[in-house]
Amino acid sequence: MTVSSCKCKICGSISNLKFGLPSSKKSGHPIPEAPDDAFFFECTSCGFLFTTALDSDDHTEIYDEEYWTLQDPDLYGRVGETLRLVMLANELVGKKTEDLEILDFGCGGGAFIEVCHRNLQMNVWGTDIIQPKFGKDWFLPSLDGRSFDVIVACEVIEHLPDPLGSLEHMKRHLKPGGVIAFQTAYWDSNCLDRTWWYLGPGNGHISHYAAATFDFLTRHLGVSRRRIYRDYPGLQAWQFT
Repeated sequence: MTVSSCKCKICGSISNLKFGLPSSKKSGHPIPEAPDDAFFFECTSCGFLFTTALDSDDHTEIYDEEYWTLQDPDLYGRVGETLRLVMLANELVGKKTEDLEILDFGCGGGAFIEVCHRNLQMNVWGTDIIQPKFGKDWFLPSLDGRSFDVIVACEVIEHLPDPLGSLEHMKRHLKPGGVIAFQTAYWDSNCLDRTWWYLGPGNGHISHYAAATFDFLTRHLGVSRRRIYRDYPGLQAWQFT
């Protein structure tokens, strides 16, 4: 039986059932003709939209060869977009790029790591739940004992089943004055519904953030300074003292 409400994963407030989708639905694809078995809830306080359908899944089977070649074929990773996140973050950090210690959180195929070391002389490491195809020499299966000036997460936070816990984990691995920078699409219930192209439990898009969600997170996590890329509000950088 489908429940009508649950607790928000971000702020703990009541979240009401918004709609259902087939769990096979992938972002950028039409809704398949299949039963709704991934139910999305929207928080009455912070506006966070999420499903609990995949909470017990480690998601590794989603990120197969089909995912990289068909769903996200951009050189096994969004190199240009991730580099833009580094530049946005460094507006707050203010170091020479070659002096930054950078972590690509959710590095995917690892292309950004490889390009940075081979072509840009940047100090970048990557971590993910899967082994990357590129940049393996700089892949960190664990972050124990490591800290960074900048942590970037390009098209990653919509994949997180425990977004608050993951953001707190990132914060713990920042150097003083460090920055988390991310890119994701905004959820807005005033103009979007179950047909929104970005929804896709079938390729791991399970957590979607409204403007109010980010406002809550910056307060809760203790963000000291914040940059928002105005042409794309879902591209932000948060600095911590």
